[in-house]
Amino acid sequence: MKGAELHRRQFVLGSLAGAFSLTARGAGAAAEQRDVVIIGAGLAGLYATRVLREAGVNALLLEASHRPGGRVHTVETSDGQIEMGASQVGPGYARVRDVARKLELPLEPGAHLYAPYSFVVDNRLVSAEDWPASPANQLRGAERERLPHTLRAMYLEERNPFSTIDGWLQPEAAKHDISLFEWLRREGASDEAIRLIDTGLVDPGVLGVSTLTLLQESGRSMLEMKELLQQPGSENMDVYQLFAKASSHFGGGMRRLPCAMAESLGDNVRFGMPVKAIDMDASGVDVRCAGGQRFRAKAVISAVPFTTLRSVKINPAPPGEQGMAIHTMPYGRQSQVWLRVKGTPYWESDGIDASMWTNGPITLIRQEIGYDGSRELVSALAIGKHATRLDNMPASDRGQFVLDFLAKIRPSTAGRLEVVLTQSWQEEPYVAGVRHSYAPGQAARFRDVIVAPHDRLHFAGEHTRRLEVGMESAMESGERAALEVLLRLAG
Repeated sequence: MKGAELHRRQFVLGSLAGAFSLTARGAGAAAEQRDVVIIGAGLAGLYATRVLREAGVNALLLEASHRPGGRVHTVETSDGQIEMGASQVGPGYARVRDVARKLELPLEPGAHLYAPYSFVVDNRLVSAEDWPASPANQLRGAERERLPHTLRAMYLEERNPFSTIDGWLQPEAAKHDISLFEWLRREGASDEAIRLIDTGLVDPGVLGVSTLTLLQESGRSMLEMKELLQQPGSENMDVYQLFAKASSHFGGGMRRLPCAMAESLGDNVRFGMPVKAIDMDASGVDVRCAGGQRFRAKAVISAVPFTTLRSVKINPAPPGEQGMAIHTMPYGRQSQVWLRVKGTPYWESDGIDASMWTNGPITLIRQEIGYDGSRELVSALAIGKHATRLDNMPASDRGQFVLDFLAKIRPSTAGRLEVVLTQSWQEEPYVAGVRHSYAPGQAARFRDVIVAPHDRLHFAGEHTRRLEVGMESAMESGERAALEVLLRLAG
Protein backbone atom coordinates (compact mmCIF):
# COMPACT_ATOMS: atom_id res chain seq x y z
CA MET A 1 0.00 0.00 0.00
CA LYS A 2 1.43 3.36 -1.03
CA GLY A 3 2.31 5.73 1.82
CA ALA A 4 -0.03 8.56 0.84
CA GLU A 5 -2.93 6.17 0.40
CA LEU A 6 -2.23 4.52 3.76
CA HIS A 7 -2.08 7.89 5.53
CA ARG A 8 -5.37 8.90 3.91
CA ARG A 9 -7.06 5.74 5.08
CA GLN A 10 -5.68 6.13 8.63
CA PHE A 11 -6.85 9.75 8.72
CA VAL A 12 -10.36 8.87 7.58
CA LEU A 13 -10.66 5.92 9.94
CA GLY A 14 -9.22 7.88 12.84
CA SER A 15 -11.56 10.79 12.26
CA LEU A 16 -14.65 8.63 11.91
CA ALA A 17 -14.03 5.86 14.44
CA GLY A 18 -16.69 5.98 17.09
CA ALA A 19 -18.76 8.49 15.15
CA PHE A 20 -21.40 5.92 14.34
CA SER A 21 -23.37 4.21 17.09
CA LEU A 22 -24.23 0.60 16.39
CA THR A 23 -27.88 0.37 15.49
CA ALA A 24 -29.75 -2.13 17.63
CA ARG A 25 -31.83 -4.74 15.84
CA GLY A 26 -35.40 -3.64 16.23
CA ALA A 27 -37.55 -6.38 17.74
CA GLY A 28 -40.49 -7.14 15.51
CA ALA A 29 -39.39 -4.60 12.90
CA ALA A 30 -40.31 -5.29 9.29
CA ALA A 31 -36.70 -4.76 8.27
CA GLU A 32 -33.51 -5.26 10.26
CA GLN A 33 -31.77 -1.91 10.74
CA ARG A 34 -28.10 -1.51 9.80
CA ASP A 35 -25.88 1.41 8.87
CA VAL A 36 -24.52 -0.33 5.76
CA VAL A 37 -25.29 -3.56 3.90
CA ILE A 38 -22.56 -5.14 1.77
CA ILE A 39 -23.52 -7.71 -0.87
CA GLY A 40 -21.04 -10.45 -1.72
CA ALA A 41 -18.45 -12.12 0.55
CA GLY A 42 -15.60 -12.27 -1.92
CA LEU A 43 -12.41 -10.49 -0.95
CA ALA A 44 -13.84 -7.10 -1.94
CA GLY A 45 -16.92 -7.45 0.25
CA LEU A 46 -15.00 -8.97 3.15
CA TYR A 47 -12.41 -6.21 3.10
CA ALA A 48 -15.00 -3.43 2.78
CA THR A 49 -16.82 -4.87 5.79
CA ARG A 50 -13.59 -5.01 7.82
CA VAL A 51 -12.80 -1.37 7.05
CA LEU A 52 -16.32 -0.28 8.02
CA ARG A 53 -16.38 -2.32 11.23
CA GLU A 54 -12.99 -0.91 12.23
CA ALA A 55 -14.55 2.55 11.93
CA GLY A 56 -17.43 1.61 14.23
CA VAL A 57 -20.03 1.26 11.50
CA ASN A 58 -22.78 -1.32 11.96
CA ALA A 59 -22.14 -3.13 8.69
CA LEU A 60 -23.73 -6.42 7.61
CA LEU A 61 -22.33 -8.63 4.86
CA LEU A 62 -24.74 -10.82 2.86
CA GLU A 63 -23.49 -13.75 0.79
CA ALA A 64 -25.74 -15.73 -1.55
CA SER A 65 -23.73 -18.96 -1.40
CA HIS A 66 -22.68 -20.94 1.65
CA ARG A 67 -18.98 -20.11 1.60
CA PRO A 68 -16.86 -16.94 1.56
CA GLY A 69 -14.20 -16.12 -1.01
CA GLY A 70 -15.87 -15.93 -4.41
CA ARG A 71 -13.17 -16.92 -6.89
CA VAL A 72 -10.80 -17.77 -4.05
CA HIS A 73 -11.90 -21.37 -3.80
CA THR A 74 -9.96 -24.34 -2.43
CA VAL A 75 -11.45 -27.83 -2.78
CA GLU A 76 -10.41 -30.73 -0.55
CA THR A 77 -9.79 -34.03 -2.30
CA SER A 78 -8.06 -37.27 -1.39
CA ASP A 79 -5.09 -35.86 -3.30
CA GLY A 80 -4.93 -32.74 -1.16
CA GLN A 81 -6.10 -29.19 -1.71
CA ILE A 82 -6.95 -28.08 -5.24
CA GLU A 83 -7.08 -24.36 -6.02
CA MET A 84 -9.90 -23.56 -8.40
CA GLY A 85 -9.12 -19.85 -8.47
CA ALA A 86 -6.47 -17.72 -6.76
CA SER A 87 -3.34 -19.74 -6.04
CA GLN A 88 -0.68 -17.36 -4.71
CA VAL A 89 -0.05 -14.07 -2.96
CA GLY A 90 2.04 -11.83 -5.19
CA PRO A 91 4.96 -9.87 -3.71
CA GLY A 92 3.08 -6.58 -4.16
CA TYR A 93 -0.16 -7.68 -2.47
CA ALA A 94 0.17 -5.25 0.45
CA ARG A 95 -3.44 -5.35 1.68
CA VAL A 96 -3.63 -9.13 1.46
CA ARG A 97 -0.43 -9.48 3.45
CA ASP A 98 -1.55 -6.90 6.01
CA VAL A 99 -4.84 -8.72 6.65
CA ALA A 100 -3.01 -12.06 6.96
CA ARG A 101 -0.70 -10.52 9.57
CA LYS A 102 -3.58 -9.02 11.56
CA LEU A 103 -5.46 -12.33 11.54
CA GLU A 104 -2.27 -14.21 12.49
CA LEU A 105 -2.58 -16.25 9.33
CA PRO A 106 0.95 -17.35 8.39
CA LEU A 107 2.12 -17.09 4.80
CA GLU A 108 4.43 -19.73 3.42
CA PRO A 109 7.04 -19.00 0.72
CA GLY A 110 6.57 -19.94 -2.91
CA ALA A 111 4.10 -19.59 -5.76
CA HIS A 112 1.97 -22.18 -7.49
CA LEU A 113 4.19 -23.87 -10.07
CA TYR A 114 3.73 -25.95 -13.21
CA ALA A 115 6.13 -28.11 -15.17
CA PRO A 116 7.55 -26.52 -18.36
CA TYR A 117 5.36 -26.55 -21.46
CA SER A 118 5.50 -28.57 -24.60
CA PHE A 119 3.22 -27.51 -27.44
CA VAL A 120 0.44 -29.03 -29.49
CA VAL A 121 -0.37 -26.99 -32.58
CA ASP A 122 -2.93 -28.44 -34.98
CA ASN A 123 -2.65 -31.79 -33.14
CA ARG A 124 1.13 -31.98 -33.58
CA LEU A 125 3.15 -32.40 -30.34
CA VAL A 126 6.40 -30.41 -30.26
CA SER A 127 8.89 -29.94 -27.43
CA ALA A 128 10.04 -26.44 -26.50
CA GLU A 129 13.52 -27.22 -27.79
CA ASP A 130 12.22 -28.34 -31.20
CA TRP A 131 9.65 -25.57 -31.64
CA PRO A 132 11.78 -22.98 -33.54
CA ALA A 133 12.56 -25.45 -36.35
CA SER A 134 9.34 -27.47 -36.26
CA PRO A 135 7.11 -27.71 -39.36
CA ALA A 136 4.24 -26.88 -36.98
CA ASN A 137 5.80 -23.45 -36.46
CA GLN A 138 4.23 -21.25 -39.13
CA LEU A 139 5.25 -17.99 -37.49
CA ARG A 140 7.44 -15.50 -39.27
CA GLY A 141 10.62 -13.57 -38.54
CA ALA A 142 11.44 -13.02 -34.86
CA GLU A 143 8.16 -14.71 -33.90
CA ARG A 144 9.60 -18.12 -34.83
CA GLU A 145 11.95 -18.03 -31.85
CA ARG A 146 9.11 -17.34 -29.44
CA LEU A 147 7.14 -20.13 -27.81
CA PRO A 148 3.40 -19.97 -28.60
CA HIS A 149 2.30 -19.01 -25.09
CA THR A 150 4.78 -16.08 -25.02
CA LEU A 151 3.55 -14.40 -28.22
CA ARG A 152 1.10 -12.24 -26.32
CA ALA A 153 3.94 -10.97 -24.12
CA MET A 154 5.99 -10.21 -27.24
CA TYR A 155 3.33 -7.94 -28.70
CA LEU A 156 1.60 -6.65 -25.56
CA GLU A 157 3.60 -6.73 -22.33
CA GLU A 158 6.91 -5.90 -23.99
CA ARG A 159 5.36 -2.98 -25.88
CA ASN A 160 3.26 -1.57 -23.06
CA PRO A 161 3.24 2.26 -23.36
CA PHE A 162 2.48 2.90 -19.68
CA SER A 163 5.30 3.64 -17.25
CA THR A 164 3.06 4.06 -14.20
CA ILE A 165 0.31 1.92 -12.73
CA ASP A 166 -2.29 4.64 -13.34
CA GLY A 167 -1.30 5.20 -16.97
CA TRP A 168 -4.40 3.42 -18.27
CA LEU A 169 -6.61 5.93 -16.42
CA GLN A 170 -5.18 8.98 -18.17
CA PRO A 171 -7.22 10.63 -20.97
CA GLU A 172 -4.57 9.94 -23.61
CA ALA A 173 -4.81 6.20 -22.88
CA ALA A 174 -8.21 6.08 -24.59
CA LYS A 175 -6.50 5.65 -27.97
CA HIS A 176 -5.57 2.13 -26.88
CA ASP A 177 -9.20 1.17 -26.24
CA ILE A 178 -9.23 -0.87 -29.43
CA SER A 179 -9.58 -4.57 -30.09
CA LEU A 180 -6.55 -6.72 -29.46
CA PHE A 181 -6.81 -7.77 -33.11
CA GLU A 182 -6.34 -4.16 -34.23
CA TRP A 183 -3.43 -3.69 -31.83
CA LEU A 184 -1.68 -6.85 -33.05
CA ARG A 185 -2.15 -5.83 -36.67
CA ARG A 186 -0.71 -2.40 -35.93
CA GLU A 187 2.27 -3.97 -34.15
CA GLY A 188 3.04 -6.19 -37.14
CA ALA A 189 1.91 -9.57 -35.80
CA SER A 190 1.51 -12.27 -38.42
CA ASP A 191 -1.81 -14.00 -39.10
CA GLU A 192 -0.46 -17.13 -37.41
CA ALA A 193 0.65 -15.21 -34.32
CA ILE A 194 -2.82 -13.67 -34.04
CA ARG A 195 -4.41 -17.11 -34.41
CA LEU A 196 -2.28 -18.58 -31.64
CA ILE A 197 -2.77 -15.60 -29.31
CA ASP A 198 -6.52 -15.79 -29.85
CA THR A 199 -6.72 -19.43 -28.76
CA GLY A 200 -5.10 -18.67 -25.40
CA LEU A 201 -7.33 -15.77 -24.34
CA VAL A 202 -9.66 -16.13 -21.37
CA ASP A 203 -11.36 -12.98 -22.64
CA PRO A 204 -13.83 -13.00 -25.57
CA GLY A 205 -11.18 -13.39 -28.28
CA VAL A 206 -8.91 -10.91 -30.05
CA LEU A 207 -11.90 -9.21 -31.66
CA GLY A 208 -13.90 -9.01 -28.45
CA VAL A 209 -11.44 -7.71 -25.85
CA SER A 210 -10.12 -4.17 -25.37
CA THR A 211 -6.36 -3.78 -25.51
CA LEU A 212 -6.55 -1.08 -22.84
CA THR A 213 -7.69 -3.45 -20.10
CA LEU A 214 -4.96 -5.95 -21.04
CA LEU A 215 -2.36 -3.19 -20.92
CA GLN A 216 -3.48 -2.27 -17.39
CA GLU A 217 -3.02 -5.84 -16.18
CA SER A 218 0.26 -6.48 -17.94
CA GLY A 219 1.62 -3.04 -17.03
CA ARG A 220 1.06 -3.62 -13.31
CA SER A 221 2.75 -7.01 -13.51
CA MET A 222 5.67 -5.74 -15.58
CA LEU A 223 6.38 -2.91 -13.13
CA GLU A 224 6.44 -5.44 -10.30
CA MET A 225 8.82 -7.64 -12.24
CA LYS A 226 11.15 -4.72 -12.89
CA GLU A 227 11.35 -4.12 -9.15
CA LEU A 228 12.15 -7.79 -8.54
CA LEU A 229 14.84 -7.78 -11.22
CA GLN A 230 16.65 -5.02 -9.34
CA GLN A 231 17.04 -7.14 -6.22
CA PRO A 232 20.41 -8.75 -5.39
CA GLY A 233 20.77 -12.23 -6.85
CA SER A 234 18.08 -11.73 -9.49
CA GLU A 235 20.63 -11.82 -12.31
CA ASN A 236 20.87 -15.61 -11.97
CA MET A 237 17.11 -16.24 -12.12
CA ASP A 238 14.53 -16.01 -14.88
CA VAL A 239 11.37 -13.98 -14.32
CA TYR A 240 9.28 -17.08 -13.58
CA GLN A 241 11.68 -18.26 -10.88
CA LEU A 242 11.97 -14.76 -9.46
CA PHE A 243 8.21 -14.33 -9.13
CA ALA A 244 7.84 -17.76 -7.53
CA LYS A 245 10.54 -16.97 -4.97
CA ALA A 246 9.01 -13.59 -4.08
CA SER A 247 5.43 -14.90 -3.85
CA SER A 248 3.67 -16.69 -1.00
CA HIS A 249 0.73 -18.98 -0.31
CA PHE A 250 -1.41 -20.07 2.62
CA GLY A 251 -0.65 -23.53 3.93
CA GLY A 252 -3.87 -25.52 3.86
CA GLY A 253 -5.22 -23.63 0.88
CA MET A 254 -5.93 -20.08 -0.25
CA ARG A 255 -9.46 -20.37 1.18
CA ARG A 256 -7.93 -19.84 4.63
CA LEU A 257 -7.79 -16.10 3.93
CA PRO A 258 -11.51 -15.48 3.19
CA CYS A 259 -12.54 -18.00 5.84
CA ALA A 260 -10.45 -16.23 8.47
CA MET A 261 -11.78 -12.84 7.37
CA ALA A 262 -15.37 -14.08 7.59
CA GLU A 263 -14.77 -15.67 10.99
CA SER A 264 -13.31 -12.42 12.33
CA LEU A 265 -16.57 -10.66 11.39
CA GLY A 266 -18.67 -13.10 13.40
CA ASP A 267 -22.44 -12.85 12.95
CA ASN A 268 -21.98 -9.75 10.79
CA VAL A 269 -21.67 -12.17 7.84
CA ARG A 270 -24.69 -14.19 6.75
CA PHE A 271 -24.63 -16.94 4.15
CA GLY A 272 -27.38 -18.31 1.93
CA MET A 273 -28.79 -14.81 1.45
CA PRO A 274 -29.16 -14.03 -2.28
CA VAL A 275 -30.24 -10.41 -2.74
CA LYS A 276 -33.14 -9.88 -5.13
CA ALA A 277 -33.92 -6.17 -4.83
CA ILE A 278 -32.39 -2.85 -3.77
CA ASP A 279 -34.86 0.01 -3.30
CA MET A 280 -33.48 3.47 -2.54
CA ASP A 281 -35.28 6.57 -1.34
CA ALA A 282 -34.41 9.91 0.23
CA SER A 283 -33.93 8.48 3.73
CA GLY A 284 -32.26 5.14 3.09
CA VAL A 285 -32.19 1.88 1.20
CA ASP A 286 -34.11 -1.38 1.51
CA VAL A 287 -32.34 -4.62 0.63
CA ARG A 288 -34.55 -7.66 0.07
CA CYS A 289 -33.38 -11.26 -0.13
CA ALA A 290 -34.90 -14.23 -1.93
CA GLY A 291 -35.94 -15.80 1.38
CA GLY A 292 -37.98 -12.76 2.35
CA GLN A 293 -35.41 -11.18 4.70
CA ARG A 294 -35.33 -7.38 4.60
CA PHE A 295 -32.71 -4.90 5.71
CA ARG A 296 -32.86 -1.14 6.04
CA ALA A 297 -29.60 0.82 5.78
CA LYS A 298 -28.17 4.20 4.96
CA ALA A 299 -26.01 2.83 2.13
CA VAL A 300 -25.28 -0.40 0.31
CA ILE A 301 -22.15 -1.74 -1.37
CA SER A 302 -22.43 -4.18 -4.26
CA ALA A 303 -19.29 -6.35 -4.25
CA VAL A 304 -20.59 -8.99 -6.65
CA PRO A 305 -19.76 -9.48 -10.35
CA PHE A 306 -22.00 -7.69 -12.81
CA THR A 307 -23.14 -11.12 -13.99
CA THR A 308 -24.79 -11.46 -10.56
CA LEU A 309 -25.89 -7.84 -10.18
CA ARG A 310 -27.84 -8.12 -13.44
CA SER A 311 -30.37 -10.35 -11.68
CA VAL A 312 -30.95 -7.83 -8.84
CA LYS A 313 -33.80 -5.36 -9.29
CA ILE A 314 -32.39 -1.90 -8.50
CA ASN A 315 -34.80 1.01 -8.00
CA PRO A 316 -34.07 3.58 -9.25
CA ALA A 317 -32.06 1.74 -11.89
CA PRO A 318 -28.50 2.88 -12.66
CA PRO A 319 -28.82 5.33 -15.54
CA GLY A 320 -27.14 5.71 -18.91
CA GLU A 321 -23.57 4.50 -19.26
CA GLN A 322 -23.49 2.94 -15.81
CA GLY A 323 -26.54 0.83 -16.50
CA MET A 324 -25.15 -0.10 -19.89
CA ALA A 325 -21.87 -1.23 -18.30
CA ILE A 326 -23.61 -3.42 -15.74
CA HIS A 327 -25.65 -5.20 -18.41
CA THR A 328 -23.12 -5.50 -21.24
CA MET A 329 -19.58 -5.92 -19.88
CA PRO A 330 -18.35 -9.38 -20.94
CA TYR A 331 -16.88 -12.00 -18.63
CA GLY A 332 -14.24 -14.56 -19.53
CA ARG A 333 -14.88 -18.29 -19.41
CA GLN A 334 -12.86 -21.16 -17.98
CA SER A 335 -13.68 -24.80 -17.30
CA GLN A 336 -11.37 -27.18 -15.48
CA VAL A 337 -10.84 -30.94 -15.35
CA TRP A 338 -8.42 -32.21 -12.72
CA LEU A 339 -6.60 -35.48 -13.29
CA ARG A 340 -4.52 -37.85 -11.17
CA VAL A 341 -1.31 -39.40 -12.53
CA LYS A 342 -1.30 -43.22 -12.44
CA GLY A 343 1.69 -45.54 -12.68
CA THR A 344 4.74 -44.37 -14.61
CA PRO A 345 4.36 -40.64 -15.34
CA TYR A 346 3.65 -40.07 -19.02
CA TRP A 347 6.42 -37.47 -19.31
CA GLU A 348 8.96 -40.03 -18.19
CA SER A 349 7.70 -42.42 -20.87
CA ASP A 350 8.15 -40.06 -23.83
CA GLY A 351 10.78 -37.66 -22.45
CA ILE A 352 8.81 -34.50 -23.32
CA ASP A 353 7.97 -31.67 -20.93
CA ALA A 354 4.88 -32.60 -18.94
CA SER A 355 2.69 -29.50 -19.35
CA MET A 356 1.14 -28.70 -22.72
CA TRP A 357 -0.18 -25.56 -24.40
CA THR A 358 -2.49 -26.38 -27.28
CA ASN A 359 -4.62 -24.63 -29.87
CA GLY A 360 -7.13 -27.46 -29.58
CA PRO A 361 -10.27 -27.78 -27.45
CA ILE A 362 -8.27 -27.91 -24.20
CA THR A 363 -5.98 -24.89 -24.01
CA LEU A 364 -3.71 -25.74 -21.07
CA ILE A 365 -2.70 -29.07 -19.62
CA ARG A 366 -0.64 -28.20 -16.55
CA GLN A 367 1.35 -30.74 -14.60
CA GLU A 368 1.08 -29.32 -11.09
CA ILE A 369 4.15 -29.10 -8.90
CA GLY A 370 3.07 -29.04 -5.26
CA TYR A 371 4.79 -26.85 -2.72
CA ASP A 372 6.42 -30.03 -1.44
CA GLY A 373 7.59 -30.99 -4.94
CA SER A 374 4.84 -33.59 -5.51
CA ARG A 375 3.66 -34.15 -9.10
CA GLU A 376 0.53 -36.29 -8.78
CA LEU A 377 -2.01 -33.87 -10.29
CA VAL A 378 -2.61 -32.48 -13.78
CA SER A 379 -5.10 -29.69 -14.50
CA ALA A 380 -6.72 -29.35 -17.90
CA LEU A 381 -8.21 -25.93 -18.67
CA ALA A 382 -10.59 -25.08 -21.47
CA ILE A 383 -10.51 -21.31 -22.01
CA GLY A 384 -12.81 -18.87 -23.77
CA LYS A 385 -14.82 -20.43 -26.61
CA HIS A 386 -13.36 -23.83 -25.75
CA ALA A 387 -14.87 -23.56 -22.25
CA THR A 388 -18.27 -23.02 -23.86
CA ARG A 389 -17.84 -26.24 -25.84
CA LEU A 390 -16.90 -28.20 -22.71
CA ASP A 391 -19.74 -26.69 -20.68
CA ASN A 392 -22.25 -27.78 -23.31
CA MET A 393 -21.43 -31.40 -22.45
CA PRO A 394 -22.95 -33.20 -19.46
CA ALA A 395 -20.58 -32.77 -16.49
CA SER A 396 -20.10 -36.55 -16.35
CA ASP A 397 -18.72 -36.58 -19.93
CA ARG A 398 -16.17 -33.77 -19.62
CA GLY A 399 -13.43 -35.80 -17.96
CA GLN A 400 -13.59 -38.55 -20.57
CA PHE A 401 -13.50 -35.94 -23.34
CA VAL A 402 -10.25 -34.58 -21.91
CA LEU A 403 -8.76 -38.06 -21.52
CA ASP A 404 -9.63 -38.93 -25.13
CA PHE A 405 -8.17 -35.65 -26.40
CA LEU A 406 -4.93 -36.17 -24.48
CA ALA A 407 -4.58 -39.77 -25.68
CA LYS A 408 -4.96 -38.54 -29.26
CA ILE A 409 -2.37 -35.78 -29.11
CA ARG A 410 0.00 -37.56 -26.71
CA PRO A 411 -0.33 -41.36 -26.69
CA SER A 412 1.87 -41.70 -23.59
CA THR A 413 -1.03 -40.33 -21.49
CA ALA A 414 -3.37 -43.20 -22.39
CA GLY A 415 -4.21 -45.15 -19.24
CA ARG A 416 -1.91 -42.94 -17.15
CA LEU A 417 -4.49 -40.41 -15.98
CA GLU A 418 -7.82 -40.58 -14.17
CA VAL A 419 -10.39 -37.89 -13.46
CA VAL A 420 -10.49 -36.35 -9.97
CA LEU A 421 -13.08 -33.59 -10.46
CA THR A 422 -14.46 -31.02 -12.89
CA GLN A 423 -15.39 -27.38 -12.34
CA SER A 424 -16.79 -24.55 -14.43
CA TRP A 425 -16.77 -20.93 -13.31
CA GLN A 426 -19.64 -20.15 -15.68
CA GLU A 427 -21.78 -22.67 -13.82
CA GLU A 428 -21.10 -21.11 -10.41
CA PRO A 429 -24.52 -19.45 -9.94
CA TYR A 430 -23.30 -16.34 -8.12
CA VAL A 431 -20.13 -15.83 -10.19
CA ALA A 432 -20.96 -16.84 -13.80
CA GLY A 433 -17.50 -16.18 -15.25
CA VAL A 434 -13.85 -16.42 -14.35
CA ARG A 435 -13.04 -12.74 -14.77
CA HIS A 436 -14.49 -9.54 -16.11
CA SER A 437 -13.34 -7.91 -19.31
CA TYR A 438 -14.02 -4.87 -21.46
CA ALA A 439 -15.09 -5.05 -25.07
CA PRO A 440 -13.29 -2.68 -27.47
CA GLY A 441 -14.40 0.87 -26.74
CA GLN A 442 -15.69 -0.01 -23.25
CA ALA A 443 -12.57 0.44 -21.12
CA ALA A 444 -12.23 4.22 -21.47
CA ARG A 445 -16.01 4.56 -21.65
CA PHE A 446 -16.87 2.59 -18.52
CA ARG A 447 -13.75 2.63 -16.28
CA ASP A 448 -14.94 5.69 -14.33
CA VAL A 449 -18.71 5.26 -14.40
CA ILE A 450 -18.62 1.77 -12.85
CA VAL A 451 -16.90 3.09 -9.73
CA ALA A 452 -19.14 6.14 -9.33
CA PRO A 453 -21.81 5.74 -6.60
CA HIS A 454 -25.39 5.53 -7.84
CA ASP A 455 -27.65 7.20 -5.28
CA ARG A 456 -26.97 5.17 -2.11
CA LEU A 457 -25.42 2.26 -4.00
CA HIS A 458 -21.62 1.93 -4.12
CA PHE A 459 -19.62 -0.52 -6.21
CA ALA A 460 -16.68 -2.79 -5.39
CA GLY A 461 -15.15 -5.94 -6.83
CA GLU A 462 -12.23 -6.85 -9.07
CA HIS A 463 -14.14 -5.46 -12.06
CA THR A 464 -13.86 -1.96 -10.55
CA ARG A 465 -10.09 -2.15 -10.09
CA ARG A 466 -8.04 0.98 -10.61
CA LEU A 467 -4.36 0.29 -9.89
CA GLU A 468 -3.94 -3.32 -8.78
CA VAL A 469 -4.53 -6.81 -10.17
CA GLY A 470 -5.69 -10.14 -8.78
CA MET A 471 -6.68 -10.53 -5.14
CA GLU A 472 -5.11 -7.18 -4.29
CA SER A 473 -7.38 -5.40 -6.77
CA ALA A 474 -10.44 -6.87 -5.05
CA MET A 475 -9.28 -5.53 -1.69
CA GLU A 476 -8.32 -2.21 -3.28
CA SER A 477 -11.88 -1.85 -4.55
CA GLY A 478 -13.42 -2.83 -1.21
CA GLU A 479 -11.33 -0.22 0.57
CA ARG A 480 -12.32 2.48 -1.92
CA ALA A 481 -16.02 1.72 -1.58
CA ALA A 482 -15.80 1.60 2.22
CA LEU A 483 -14.11 5.01 2.35
CA GLU A 484 -16.79 6.43 0.06
CA VAL A 485 -19.46 5.17 2.45
CA LEU A 486 -17.62 6.52 5.51
CA LEU A 487 -17.50 9.97 3.95
CA ARG A 488 -21.21 9.70 3.08
CA LEU A 489 -22.13 8.79 6.66
CA ALA A 490 -19.93 11.53 8.06
CA GLY A 491 -21.63 14.12 5.87
